[in-house]
Amino acid sequence: MKSVDYLGMTEDAAKTIISNRELQSYDFERAQDLVSIFLGEGNKKSAESLGLEMVESKSGYILVTPEEKFSSEKNTLTIDFECLDFRIVNHNLIVAAIQKTLRFCVKYWGNLNFNNNEYIPPSSSKAIVFPFPMNSGAPYRITLERQPSEKRMSRRFPGKHLLAYRFGTNGGDGTKEEYPSTNFNKAIEILFSHESYQKNKDEEKRLQTSFITADLTEEKVDTSSILGFSDPFKKLSSKQLTFIKTVYNEPARIEGPAGSGKTICMVLKILYWLNEVNKQGKKVKFLFIAPSTEMVNNVHYFFEVLNGSIESYDENLLEQVEIKTLQDVCTQFLKQDIHETELLDEDTFESKNIQLLHLVEIVSDEKNTLEQKKGFISSELYKFINDEDEFHIADMLRHEISVVIKGRSDENLDSYKDVKRPSYGLPIQNKNDRSFIFDIFNKYSDILNNLSQFDVDDVAISALSKLDSPIWRRRRKNDGFDAIFIDEVHLFNMNELSLVHYLTKDSSLSPISYAIDLAQALGDVAWNDVDFNNSVGIKNETEQVKLNAVFRSSPLITDLAFSITSHGANIFTNFDNPISEAPYVYNDQLEDEHPKYYLIDSSSNIYSKAFELADTIRDKLGARKHQVAIIFFDRFTY
Repeated sequence: MKSVDYLGMTEDAAKTIISNRELQSYDFERAQDLVSIFLGEGNKKSAESLGLEMVESKSGYILVTPEEKFSSEKNTLTIDFECLDFRIVNHNLIVAAIQKTLRFCVKYWGNLNFNNNEYIPPSSSKAIVFPFPMNSGAPYRITLERQPSEKRMSRRFPGKHLLAYRFGTNGGDGTKEEYPSTNFNKAIEILFSHESYQKNKDEEKRLQTSFITADLTEEKVDTSSILGFSDPFKKLSSKQLTFIKTVYNEPARIEGPAGSGKTICMVLKILYWLNEVNKQGKKVKFLFIAPSTEMVNNVHYFFEVLNGSIESYDENLLEQVEIKTLQDVCTQFLKQDIHETELLDEDTFESKNIQLLHLVEIVSDEKNTLEQKKGFISSELYKFINDEDEFHIADMLRHEISVVIKGRSDENLDSYKDVKRPSYGLPIQNKNDRSFIFDIFNKYSDILNNLSQFDVDDVAISALSKLDSPIWRRRRKNDGFDAIFIDEVHLFNMNELSLVHYLTKDSSLSPISYAIDLAQALGDVAWNDVDFNNSVGIKNETEQVKLNAVFRSSPLITDLAFSITSHGANIFTNFDNPISEAPYVYNDQLEDEHPKYYLIDSSSNIYSKAFELADTIRDKLGARKHQVAIIFFDRFTY
C-alpha cells in the first residue's frame, strides 16, 4: 500500500487513542490498525476500528473523533512521514512509541508535569521524547517542534500545535535544527476546515455506538483485573484469544514474560473448552500441571474466581479437571513403591531447593580442595568452579546430574563419558572433566542414600518405567487424559517432561498446551524447541502464540528487569530476553509512582513489615490479595 506524506490529529483524537486499553499493545488486533495508520498506510476502516473518523486528502489524512465539532481554536499534532519512519523498530515498539508520544502531547497541551523520559531543552522550541528504556548505546528518541507555524498562520489557527519530524538514535542538528513545514501546513489547513467536521448523522451514531461497545477503558488495564471481571473473555487480547480457541486436542504454546497473562490464558482455555465440549453432550478429562504446590493453590483460586465470572457456567464441569504437580502425578503411579516421607519434599519446588542445598554443600567442599585437582581437570572447568558463586555452580550441576547423568547415562560412568551433552551447560572439555563431575554426583547420591530419600529425577524416571509398560498401554485409553496443560514449563527438566506424552489417552495425538517464559528457563538450561517437542511427544506443528505486553509490573520495575536481563552472567550466552520488547501498558498516574524505601532493624521484622505494607497497599487501592506482590530475592526465604 502506498504511504501518505503526513498524519494530523486533534487533541481529542489523541486522548481517545491513549485511553483505549486495546491500543496499548500489538497483541490486540486494534493496535495493528493503529500501527498501519502511523506508518502512513491506514484507511477509513482502520480509523473506524479505533473509534475515530479519518478525513483523507491527496497526500495525507487527519484523525478526529466522531462527536468532534469545528472549533476556531484547537490543539493539534502532525507527523511528517517524509522525515519520520517508525519502521526501523518492530511493531510492539512502534505501539510503545506512539503511546509515549501522544501522552507527552496531552501533557504539553494541558500544561502538566513531564516524566523523566520527556525533555524540553532550555531556550529551544524543540521537545524530545525517549519512548523506550534508555539502556546502553544511543537511545531512540522522537523530536517534536513546538512552534511549527509562522506568525501569520498562528493567528489564523490558534492553539498549541506540535510537529513530529524525527525518530531514531540520531539527535540531528540539536536545538536549532531546521524542520520541514510543507506537510504541517497541509495538515493544519484540513484540521481547521469546516468540511472535516461535517458528517452524516446516521454514520456518526453508528460509529459512536461501535466505539462505546468496545471501550474497556473504565476497567483496570492490568491482567489481574480479569479475575472477577464479568465475562473475562472480553478482556483478552487477540493473541490470547487465539491461544484459548486453539482446539484442546492440538498442541499449543503460549510464550511471554512474567505478567503477560499466560496462566490466566491456560485456565480460560480449559474453561472455554469444557463448556464447548459440554454443549456437544460429551465429557473430557483434563490435567493441569503446575511446578509447585503453591502454584496449584493459585490455579485452584483462578478457576474458582473465573468460573464464577462467566454467566451461566456449570460449576460441575470443573470436576473434569485435575490440578497437580508433576511429582504428585508420579507418586500416584508409584504409590506401592514410594512413600511421601521418602521424598526430599512433598512440594516439587521445595524438593528442588533442597536438592540445590545439598549440591551447594558439596561444591563448597570441592572449592576447598580444587587446587589439588588443577592438573587433572581442564582449565575452563577449573576457572568456572573457582570463580563462580557456589549457588550458580550448584544450579549447573543439578542440570548435569538430572539430564545427562540420570536421564541419558543411567547413572553409569562409562556411558556418561561417551554420551552426547547439550550445547550449553557446564564447561566440560574432556573425559577427565566428566570423571570429576561424576565423582560429585556420587557424593550427592551418598547423601540421598544416607537419608533414604529420592529427588524429583528419581521419582520421574521411576514413574516413566511404570508408564512405558504393557499394563499402562492397556489402561491408557480409559485412565489417560484428553488434554494436558503445563504451566511454567521452563521450570521442568527433560526427565520430568518426558513423562507427559504417556499420560494422554491416545499415543498418536499430542493434546498438550503449555506456557513458557524463556527468561526464567532455569529448570533445564540446555533445552531448545526441538528437544522440548521430542521430550513431550509433540510430533505435529504447534500453534505458537507469543505475548509481549507486561501487565503485572510498573514501568520502573520493567526497566529494572530489562537492565538485569541485559547484563546477566556470560554463561547465558543464548539467553532470550523478552523484556527487551515489552511495551508499557499503564496510565500516567501509575507511571509517576516512585518506590519508597524502609530501613528495618532485623530480618524477622522485615517479613512482618512486608506483609503489613502489602495489606496497607491493598486497602488503599481497594485491591484483592492476588493483585499485590511481595518479591523475595532469596529463593529459600521464599
